[in-house]
Amino acid sequence: MANFKESIQLVFRSLRRFLSLSFILASMILMVRLYEIVITSNFSNYPFGSFMILLKGLKYDLILYLQLSAVLMVPFLVIAYFSQKAARYFFTIVSVLLVLGDILLLQYFAAARVPLGADLLGYSLAEIRHTLGASNELNIFPFIVIFLYLAFMVRTFLKHVYFKLKPWAIAVITVLILCSLLPIKQLEPNPSKFDNEFSLFMTTNKFGFFAQSVSTHLLHKGTLNKQPFTFNTVVSSPEGNPFTYINPEYPFLHQETTPDVLGEYFNLGETPPNIVLVIVESLGRAYSGQNAYLGSFTPFLDSLMQKSLYWENCLSTSGRTFQVFPATLASLPFGEHGFAELEDKMPDHISLISILKKQAGYSSSFVYGGEAEFDKMDAFLNRQGIDQIIDSRKFGADYTKLPASANGFSWGFGDHEIFRRYLEDLRTKSDTPRMDVMLTIAMHDPFNIPDQENFNHKFDVRLEGLKLSEQIKSFDQQYVKQLASVLYFDESIRYFFSEFSKMKEFANTIFIITGDHRMPEIPISSQIDRFHVPLVIYSPMLKKTEKFSSIVTHFDITPSLIAMLNGAKYIKRPTVASWIGHGLDNSVDFRSLQTYPLMRNKNEILDLLSEDIFLSSQTVYQISTDLNIDPLENDDRQIQLKDELDNFIRKNNYACKNNKLVPDSLKSYNMP
Repeated sequence: MANFKESIQLVFRSLRRFLSLSFILASMILMVRLYEIVITSNFSNYPFGSFMILLKGLKYDLILYLQLSAVLMVPFLVIAYFSQKAARYFFTIVSVLLVLGDILLLQYFAAARVPLGADLLGYSLAEIRHTLGASNELNIFPFIVIFLYLAFMVRTFLKHVYFKLKPWAIAVITVLILCSLLPIKQLEPNPSKFDNEFSLFMTTNKFGFFAQSVSTHLLHKGTLNKQPFTFNTVVSSPEGNPFTYINPEYPFLHQETTPDVLGEYFNLGETPPNIVLVIVESLGRAYSGQNAYLGSFTPFLDSLMQKSLYWENCLSTSGRTFQVFPATLASLPFGEHGFAELEDKMPDHISLISILKKQAGYSSSFVYGGEAEFDKMDAFLNRQGIDQIIDSRKFGADYTKLPASANGFSWGFGDHEIFRRYLEDLRTKSDTPRMDVMLTIAMHDPFNIPDQENFNHKFDVRLEGLKLSEQIKSFDQQYVKQLASVLYFDESIRYFFSEFSKMKEFANTIFIITGDHRMPEIPISSQIDRFHVPLVIYSPMLKKTEKFSSIVTHFDITPSLIAMLNGAKYIKRPTVASWIGHGLDNSVDFRSLQTYPLMRNKNEILDLLSEDIFLSSQTVYQISTDLNIDPLENDDRQIQLKDELDNFIRKNNYACKNNKLVPDSLKSYNMP
């Protein structure tokens, strides 16, 4: 009995010491919030009004403290049973590492404007170094503060005198700590309670977001992989080109019946048209095109939209660049970290490039101002049988890279140089038809562009000429470098069309221009805004122009182009395909007919477009005609869409891991 009583006393004594130490951890977590409010928000140019939003985050800092304490309590008590000193060192070391992680994640958020989560698991160490090297946020000052802060933490823990807590207080606090691990919705930020996504992310504790994202990903991934997918034979509304799926062994394989909605707009001749796809880094609808809510900073592209087929409500299929080529060129699913990340394990598939090469003898090229192996772009394009890749190592001495940031980093050659390099190469080519791809680079952190002061001045002039509210103008003025880089791109593409129009190939070329995703460095207004990009199809062969308000995605581009070229008898398309996309919708009125998953980051398929409903991180929204979203209180719909998204992920994992996208019968359309 005496031993039992002594054990109880030891537990209470250890709990008293644990809670006393945990109060220091709480104060350190709250000091990180203070650091964000006072230092990071000012150095990183958070929007006006951030102070009160950041203060609301104290609630989630407190919750993080309770949850960390709950996780650390048991190992601390076990170690304390043998050695109080060892338990103290254990708690000190772990707490220092946790708070260090919290500060580093805060620094990442300040640079990227989105918190780091499970997407970290999808990047190689080289890619992380490359991305972080681009950031202007990585100056020495924050790291001096971090070093001094951690030194202060260690000293505080080791010199700390324990509080004399009463047994009832120990019991109450311990129960409160353990309750923090319960799945209570109110303990998590509710996206519907925030004006925009950036406000949500500012409030969120960055370490808490990271831990939850990674744990949810790993647990959800394990659960998903143990369950079979459901095979449906027909999917989509009657108006939306419904797919008839034909074989559960190939879950995406369907009869190819994409309607030719593009053919009626073109005067196509006997010679197959050249196709030029321009993917614009970070070109979002927020600052491009008519009714852009931040004002449009692409005056030339806006004028081109008036002469084009223009979809104002196009969605990218990913929140980063990694999926843009698999989506636009092949309408492919995501794989686990992005389709291109599969590299030599990519399942057999067909694409726009491979079909045009095999069926109509097209030549192809890719021009990029950076290094083509980033995001495995070269691996994906080589798999399609692309004839030539021109990246930063093949530009030559006559071309000038973007200005380097303070740490000496430059992404490579800017948009004007990319277009100039493509035109130089095209002038040496005699082969036709062609399928060429370009990816711009300048609209990316650190947003250093040639003739910076001149473009900053052009930003001032452009802003003054736009009919915007004073509130929006004040907001835009916080992001001069970002929006000046948009103007730089716009002048670059003006140069591109001016020069290309002088070449004989121009008359028989179709140009497709879209963004890979919206720029995250300018705070994102909603969960769908990160995907909202313009889609422009321009050609001298157009018979008429049109603006479409229907929602389409990058998935829809390749099926529609294939349908048009098949209708014009340039190629014979396959009778079955595994496109995710149903084809472009040419409705001039707002409507949304399809159900498509969207991959926010590598590792994270959290969003689903289902006609006019949008699921994002398990919250459902109603989509309005201007692509704004409003929370929808509908638990049944939320459960239905979550199940639908999970089923897609299971099909995606099965098909990509087991080479079950297309059967051997389609090998004649596929590159080895």
